[in-house]
Amino acid sequence: MDSAVSRLNVLVVDDDDGMRHLLCRMLKRMDAAGVVATASGEQALHQLESGRNPVDIVIADWNMPGMSGLELFKRVRSAKPRMPFLLVTGRDDAASIVAARTNGIPAYVVKPVSPQELNAKIAFLRKNLG
Repeated sequence: MDSAVSRLNVLVVDDDDGMRHLLCRMLKRMDAAGVVATASGEQALHQLESGRNPVDIVIADWNMPGMSGLELFKRVRSAKPRMPFLLVTGRDDAASIVAARTNGIPAYVVKPVSPQELNAKIAFLRKNLG
């Protein structure tokens, strides 16, 4: 599998330790240049604003306490309009699909996430936003 993640620096945002670690492992196996993980939207914004680690794409969970992934997307998009952003969710109902599209979410994946689907969505984002 050619990796769309190759040479990218990825920020993973998920309040669930297991899912956050799983995504990080997947991305490292897919040859990401760097992977930084945070447990909340607030921590993710701090990470982006600090500039300590380069970020080429944000992958965030939709349902998190405090700031949701959708709110994080809006905040990232207002500061960095071309930043690729992938939402990860357990939601696969029609209302959630409409909510994602209405709010400008360019792509999302439904849990459980496979490496192939993750790669395909990142390739889509790179082609359309990169």
